[in-house]
Amino acid sequence: MTTLSTPDSAPAGLAPTRYRVTTADGVELALTRFAGETTRPVPVVLTHGTFSNARICGPLAGYLAGHGFDCWVLELRGRGESQRTIPNPTFEAFGLFDVPAALEAVRAHTGRQRLFLVGHSGGGLAFLMHLARVPAARAGVVGLAMLASQATEAGTTLGGCLMLGFGWVAETVLGYAPGRACRVGPENEPKGILRQWFRWNFARRWTGSDGFDYLRTLPEIAVPTLCLAGVGDRYIAPVRGCRRVFDALGGTDKEWVLCGRSEGFSEDYGHARIIASRTAEREIWPRIRDWLVARS
Repeated sequence: MTTLSTPDSAPAGLAPTRYRVTTADGVELALTRFAGETTRPVPVVLTHGTFSNARICGPLAGYLAGHGFDCWVLELRGRGESQRTIPNPTFEAFGLFDVPAALEAVRAHTGRQRLFLVGHSGGGLAFLMHLARVPAARAGVVGLAMLASQATEAGTTLGGCLMLGFGWVAETVLGYAPGRACRVGPENEPKGILRQWFRWNFARRWTGSDGFDYLRTLPEIAVPTLCLAGVGDRYIAPVRGCRRVFDALGGTDKEWVLCGRSEGFSEDYGHARIIASRTAEREIWPRIRDWLVARS
C-alpha cells in the first residue's frame, strides 16, 4: 500500500517540498514537488537514472514549474534522500515498485488521474518497464518524454564493452559500482542494480528476471512519446540504442530528436549534458516544455 506522508517543509514560491512515499515492498522513497502558480492541468512526474539522484532532474522540474506545470521528482531507491538499504537491489525494481508508488501518490495528492512522465537514462526505462508490465497504466499517461534512454546497445563498441566489463568487475570486487570515484555521477550503485543492465547490453536483449521481454512488449505502448538522444553519448546511451527503443514503441504520436551539431544544436550532447547543462537549458528544456504544452 502506497502512503504519502506529511511534507518535510512548506512550499515558498517555487521552493521544493519533499514528501515520503512507501512502496509495495516496503521501501521509503523521496518525492519532491516543484509547483508555483500552476496553470497546466496535467502534473509532470520526472525521474533520473543510475549513478544519479533527484538533483539532475530538479533544475528541469523547476523550469517547467515556472511555466505552469505541477512537477514531482521521484528519487529512486538506494540513493539521495530515498531509503538506501533496500530489499530488492535490481534495476527492474525501479519500474516494478518505485514508479507505481510515485504515480499513485501524485494522483492521490493532486486528484489528477492523467500524468506526463519525463525520464532521463534509466528513469525512462523505469517508466517503460512499468507501462510494459501494467497495460492498464497506459491510459493514465498523457505523454512520455525520454532523454538518453536505452537498454541493449552499450556493448556494441569496444569502449562500451570495456565500460560494461569494468563495471561488472568493480561491482563484484567492491560490492557496489563506484560512480563517484569514476566521476560518472554523484551516487554509487548498490550491488545488483546495474547487473541487470550489464546483462541486457551484453546480450542485446531487454528481458526481466522472469523472462519477460520488454522490447517485444513496447509495440503495445501507444502513448505519445518524445525521445531525445545525444550524438556525443557514445557509451551509456548510444544513438542506436535509443533509436531501437523509439522504433519499437507503438502509436503514431512519436517524435525523435537527435541532439547534435548536425541537427542544428550547439554541441553533440553527451549523456549528462543532454539534461543538465547551460546549453540544454537553452536548447533542450524549451523543446520538452513545448512538447508538453502541445499535449496539455
